[in-house]
Amino acid sequence: MNEWKLREKLVQFTKTWPILIAVFLGSGLIAWGTVHLFPPLQQATADLFIGIDITRVNDVSSLATYAETEPFNVDDYKHWQLSQINAIATSERIANLTLEKLRDLDYYWEDVSVAEFQELQDLFWYDVGIWRLQIQAPENEYALQGVQAWREILLQDLSRLIRESEDVLEFEGRMRASNITMSQLEIRVIEMEILTAEVAAVRVELESADSEQGMDDSTRMDLWLLIAGAAEDDALWEQLLDEIPEKNQPYLAYILWIDQVLVAVDSELESHQAIMEELVRGHELLTEDYLREIKEAHGLSASLYIEEEGTQPKIIETYPDTQIAFLGSLVGLLIYIIIWVMFSERQRENS
Repeated sequence: MNEWKLREKLVQFTKTWPILIAVFLGSGLIAWGTVHLFPPLQQATADLFIGIDITRVNDVSSLATYAETEPFNVDDYKHWQLSQINAIATSERIANLTLEKLRDLDYYWEDVSVAEFQELQDLFWYDVGIWRLQIQAPENEYALQGVQAWREILLQDLSRLIRESEDVLEFEGRMRASNITMSQLEIRVIEMEILTAEVAAVRVELESADSEQGMDDSTRMDLWLLIAGAAEDDALWEQLLDEIPEKNQPYLAYILWIDQVLVAVDSELESHQAIMEELVRGHELLTEDYLREIKEAHGLSASLYIEEEGTQPKIIETYPDTQIAFLGSLVGLLIYIIIWVMFSERQRENS
């Protein structure tokens, strides 16, 4: 029974073939006319290649202050750098520079504001590699002009910022050298403090013994090696080491000599403290200069490299008129079928 009803419905439906043809042609014509009366914006694309030479990436944690984030690792650094490029590429400044160039090319762009131009822009990227710039415009010519100018201005600006970031790289080197110097000085201070404690302990032992007693060779050599091991390679320490009392001299002579050593150690510690304070001040100034240079380079690193990908921008092909008309016809037929079935069912229910 159901099969017979379906066949009956199909027969009834095919009898409306004049209407089907009219709907098919009319829908296609309406779709074609709509597209021509309200044409979609044309789209043009141009590509850039963005890369990072990871071998040139040094201390990424120093960027955390400028980035206003927690210290990050190399992966965080890469994503932050790419986000900076994205922000620059879609910025009002780049849009304004691009429009200035476009207005010299064509009067059409005189009436386009910076905000409107930014709405026409799209930037597609995922990671390092190919970045796709896209511009929409009423005509292909304008879309091509827009995306070509945008790519040229962006490439020039990013190249300039990367050149400026070479100064950042120089400051990074100077900061690393400063850190190494301060670390070495801190190690030296610790060595001197350890030497002071050990020599002072020897002095206490000598004071508690008979001051007239002579020091044996083994103890004398141990004392000399203790001080020589921490001695600097300079005239003062060489003189102190040469002035160690002769063999079998009483303890009192060694006590007096140890006092000279302690005075030399105290003098060196005071000198190192003054040097350390100067190094810290210098490092703070370096850090200020470093952050200023990073700001001028908009946070970009000399490890970045950017180049055009391909030669000419490309138009994104839209659907041809025949496809638009055919799709419109199919949509019209589908709507007609739905309406016919609903109307047929309502007639059946009322009968």
